[in-house]
Amino acid sequence: MASSEIIDRAAWLRERIEHHNHRYYVLDDPEISDAEYDALFRELAALEAAHPELDDANSPTRRVGGEPAVGFTPYEHALRMYSLDNAMALDEWFAFAERVSKGLGRSEVAYWTDPKMDGLAVEVIYEAGRLVRAATRGDGHIGEDVTHSMRTVMNLPLVLRGPDVPDLLEVRGEVVMSNADFAAMNQRRREAGEKVFANPRNGAAGAVRQLDPKVAASRPLRFLAYGVGRVQWGSPLFAWTSQHEIMAGLARLGFAVPPEAKLCGSASEVADYFTRLMELRAGLPYEIDGVVAKVDNLEMQRALGFTSRAPRWALALKFPAHQARTMLRDIRIQVGRTGVLTPVAELEPVPLAGVIVSNATLHNKGYIAERDFRIGDTVLIQRAGDVIPQVLSVDVGQRPESATPYEFPAICPVCGGEAREDGEAVRCTNPTCPAKTVQRIIHFVSKAGLDMEGVGRTWVRRLAEDGVLETPADLFTLDKTALLRYEGMGDKSADKFIEAIDRARRTAPLWRLIAGLGIRHVGEQTARTLAARYRDLDALAQADRDELLALDDVGPVVAESVHFFFRSEETRSLLQRFREADFWPLGGQTAANVADAAGNAPLAGKVFIFTGSLPGMTRDQAKLLVEERGGAAVPSISKKVDYVVAGDKAGSKIAKAEKLGLTVIDFDGFMELLQGQD
Repeated sequence: MASSEIIDRAAWLRERIEHHNHRYYVLDDPEISDAEYDALFRELAALEAAHPELDDANSPTRRVGGEPAVGFTPYEHALRMYSLDNAMALDEWFAFAERVSKGLGRSEVAYWTDPKMDGLAVEVIYEAGRLVRAATRGDGHIGEDVTHSMRTVMNLPLVLRGPDVPDLLEVRGEVVMSNADFAAMNQRRREAGEKVFANPRNGAAGAVRQLDPKVAASRPLRFLAYGVGRVQWGSPLFAWTSQHEIMAGLARLGFAVPPEAKLCGSASEVADYFTRLMELRAGLPYEIDGVVAKVDNLEMQRALGFTSRAPRWALALKFPAHQARTMLRDIRIQVGRTGVLTPVAELEPVPLAGVIVSNATLHNKGYIAERDFRIGDTVLIQRAGDVIPQVLSVDVGQRPESATPYEFPAICPVCGGEAREDGEAVRCTNPTCPAKTVQRIIHFVSKAGLDMEGVGRTWVRRLAEDGVLETPADLFTLDKTALLRYEGMGDKSADKFIEAIDRARRTAPLWRLIAGLGIRHVGEQTARTLAARYRDLDALAQADRDELLALDDVGPVVAESVHFFFRSEETRSLLQRFREADFWPLGGQTAANVADAAGNAPLAGKVFIFTGSLPGMTRDQAKLLVEERGGAAVPSISKKVDYVVAGDKAGSKIAKAEKLGLTVIDFDGFMELLQGQD
């Protein structure tokens, strides 16, 4: 056992090291030399190695990265992480500000403004001042637990600073790389013969979303806080009442905040700030793509509320896109999962907003004809929102004499089937076109579909092109032997591939399956609406147009598209294949809901809360099982909770539950309740 002197020394070393991390990484004002810092770090590491009982997840020695995680665990945000509405010009900003003023009945409103950082949105959670969890934004409702990677971010406090620390604090921010650090990292990778990153955001996001924390530890990541989720204080005297108080408070607690942030007293001041920051943009230490303006007063924020996707009290003012001129070398046609022929410009490579652009979208047949793009032309390109390259216009004065008008193909370049105009699009009419098959399966496994982490797009393409995968259902009958026949597919990669498919079979919610089917006009929100209404795909397939039209988010076009999709023989065959593969997620209108209406649901009126990871299912799925049986699941603990379900690595909710005298059950006890065994 470590003596009290050793325990005190370790505590002192941790406090000193974190103090110097804050001085170096947050304040950019170091107090000691690198050699002195290294001596403190080595002493602490030696003490912890000699005395394992001193182990602490928030020790600064953990920042170098521990063992790789087994897989990503879904994390349900207690408060949704909303998106922001965008304004692309100042007149849109003033229109927004006018709506805010009318909504509040005030002529002038103060706004907190800061640079819109171009990084990965992450929420970090602290209990009693100590970091306990970190998760990506995900879809705003469910993110991925990335605590293992975020502990390695050098400027992120592992323990909050100062005497006035909230009991619970959820901090939202962006994980970024500075431009200087990014350039230096790419230079090292180039010298080592490794692939370089296109931009700082890709390097940062890719590092955080790695199972091995050593990847994040090896990259110069920084966390910049921009707001909070839940905040619970021991005393109401410490409550924040404005956005600028929140940001000042976060800085006092040890967080780095975006540079050049400012409190503006009016909409006009915000416009001036936007213009000034656009001029300073190139010289700022981090990549930014605009300005975020938030109503400063928190009571006013609450009064304005939210739309279905964004707060009514905040707006992102986006900078104009970067532009460049280059030569149009060729036009390539891509065929998507719905058969649309999309023209892609092959360009003379040109640097643009920190990346080399060699391809850009030409949208559709009409876009090319209207602007008369020809191979060999000098064209103006831009990155829309600094993300998607597109070709804007042609410089006719530099057109070569040999350039001829472009003829859009009347046949599919992949299968040779007839291509017909369908509104603005041109579609391949061959239902068995190989390109459609490939893109449908890629969509099925992507983040827009089942989000099968570990099933790579490149491998799916190869398997589909070789005929191993003809429909999404074939994924669930795939075996390791078939994968190992391919050169470059190792044993571990094959295991990871099969495990990801099996995990989707067991845990994918119905809404993801609906989204993954690639039904025209059906995105994530509509898929969620359909999954909340229908028991399974059979029930959805039997819905008529009028029934679909009665649902929120479903209009005539969507209703017709869904109805048409489920009437096809191809879809009926696919559904049967899913059943045979034991892949059949359930949604909202189950038999248990019907029993609940009759007062027979086994969990009627019972309230559940989940803590820790549950074997074989996500919290979303556990919540659905409770709701199917008449119960409810909540994110926050209170006396209204009937059952606290404790999974592996259960958190602080257990201690709170015991204080409140709540019933705590393990996973087996939860399964017994689901089966009606009280």
